[in-house]
Amino acid sequence: MRKSITRRLTALAAIGAVVTGMLAGCGGGSQTTATTTAGAGAGTGTTAAASEAPAAPAGSTEGKQEINVWHYFGTESIQLEFQKFVDEYNAQCDTAVVKVTVLPFADFKKQLSMSAVADSLPDLVFIDNCDCSAYSAMGIFEDITDRVAQFPQFNDYYDQIMATCTYEGKIYALPAESNCLGLYYNVDMAKEAGVEPPTNFEELKEFAKAMTTSDHYGFSFCAHPSEEGTSQFIPFFWSAGGDSMQLDSEAGVRALTMFTDMIKDGSMPKDVVNWTQGDIPTQFINGQVASMVMGCWRIQWMKNNAPEGFNWDVVPLPSDQIKANVYGGENLAIVKGKNVDEAFKFMSWFLDYEKNSEWNLNTDEFPAMEKVLTDPNYTEAEYWPAFIEQIPYTRARDVTPKWPEISVGYQTALQNALTLKQTPEEACKEGQRIIDEALGK
Repeated sequence: MRKSITRRLTALAAIGAVVTGMLAGCGGGSQTTATTTAGAGAGTGTTAAASEAPAAPAGSTEGKQEINVWHYFGTESIQLEFQKFVDEYNAQCDTAVVKVTVLPFADFKKQLSMSAVADSLPDLVFIDNCDCSAYSAMGIFEDITDRVAQFPQFNDYYDQIMATCTYEGKIYALPAESNCLGLYYNVDMAKEAGVEPPTNFEELKEFAKAMTTSDHYGFSFCAHPSEEGTSQFIPFFWSAGGDSMQLDSEAGVRALTMFTDMIKDGSMPKDVVNWTQGDIPTQFINGQVASMVMGCWRIQWMKNNAPEGFNWDVVPLPSDQIKANVYGGENLAIVKGKNVDEAFKFMSWFLDYEKNSEWNLNTDEFPAMEKVLTDPNYTEAEYWPAFIEQIPYTRARDVTPKWPEISVGYQTALQNALTLKQTPEEACKEGQRIIDEALGK
């Protein structure tokens, strides 16, 4: 039975612990220049550091409403892929022409805020799902609650991912692409070590130790002092029974001790406190680490960059008390007061499941809805099953404008514990002090 919009919003409000906060690293890539393109006659970008964009096919735009979209997709291949979708839409739309601006990821939020002040915002933006409610709270995005009530797949999205689009009972975006984490491992190294992929914390420690040799470490994850570190640690913390606002707990100590023990016994490199999510895959394919925690967004990168004969696979994250994972990805939002009707037409077209799943497959992401679990394009695709089976228990980070400050508590605990400056217990207490300050306790 189809839920009413009121019932759906009530369900979303009841979740209580979902993502937002003005974070970095929720998605998978970065970009260094800003470009603009939209078919024939597309000019240079209107933002800083604009440069020539990939060429788009000619076509008449006479009499059509111009719709501007901003994104920060980090690689040229993904930029070109998105442009293909835009070109397809422009070719069949009689009322509007979509133009695309690519901004540097590192500058995206700054540019969004500055453009809001200057009243020079675009019509649509792709935004990290962990940033979405913060910008909704700032009044930048259009309330589309009534519009999405009639959207065919509105009730198909998982509540956890839809909550990232929601602020104070109103909907300001829809999910465009989602991702979660898996354990990538070197199959040949595992065979040589005589171990199977781990399913729980104890097995993970044994796996890491057995996979370690004089030539390489057995395990790695990103403990970088940024949201990247928080996002890779927090699923293990949740799995141990943790509450996001209570790091100083049995769950916090248990998860942090597991990783600290790996540093102490030499099965994980000390450098993980400095490695980003961009650094670790290179260490993996170069044979410096035998396994890594990483997102589905690295599948294609692995296929393109791993040396010939490199035998790898992916399994779900090992769990403890409960199974847990964390959502990353992007939402698509309409800017308040702009060309809302035409922008929503493009949003509806692009987010239709058939179209959107095609986009997600091409970018190593997934639509966060139940039908993905039985979609053969995913379930029968190489490396994907490990991620797809985790979707039902993947969750988002807590909705609060204080999340950036709260996240620093996690980052501090990771840094202090994994550099052995503090015991896990001491590190959790220090991290909790920062979290409590952020919460005004």
